[in-house]
Amino acid sequence: MKILTILISLIVCQVSLGQMVHYDVVKGSKKLGDMTVKRVLSDNQVNYEIESKVTFRILFSFTVNYESTSEYKYGQLIKEYTHNQLNGSTQKKSTIWYDGEKYTLDLNGSRTNLNDNIEYSVAAIYFEEPHDGQKVFSPQFGEYLVFNKVGEHEYEMESPDGINQYTYTHGICSEVKVNRDFAKFYFRMTEESLREVQSKKIVGGTPVVD
Repeated sequence: MKILTILISLIVCQVSLGQMVHYDVVKGSKKLGDMTVKRVLSDNQVNYEIESKVTFRILFSFTVNYESTSEYKYGQLIKEYTHNQLNGSTQKKSTIWYDGEKYTLDLNGSRTNLNDNIEYSVAAIYFEEPHDGQKVFSPQFGEYLVFNKVGEHEYEMESPDGINQYTYTHGICSEVKVNRDFAKFYFRMTEESLREVQSKKIVGGTPVVD
């Protein structure tokens, strides 16, 4: 009975360390899709999962699906996987992993090595507010991108795809404005998730590492 109680306590503890934030993808007053970002803390390990689905109608309809999973240990990225699909066909796929000495990046089947110590990648930006000039590694592009502060808790980041503007509330990303040649749209935190962030039920920031 005592062992069972301990096991239940451990399970409850693990569940309490998982946090999920929901976003609506909108253009004007029209909803285009949604995105979920999940962070799970366990000892000195952090895991992120991102899933989004967005449908655009510009002359014809096209749907973009994106998924990402990543693992950090002791504040360092160990592995991250991203997959981007357009109407069910793969557009970009990347995996980066650390073998104890270096990173190997597989980007659309082409492999390169990196000797950097990656502590901040795209997967983490939703739960960890950057600072001005913060570098963030993007496995999807195979390069570092830079955050530039443009206002109070607001930052711009330019990528090969275009410019995004990020707004943070209590250290959690509450909105992303996406500027593209074909459209401007937003990833906006749902009202329910925003209430949880404002009441500190969902907390951002860098996890403590021993």
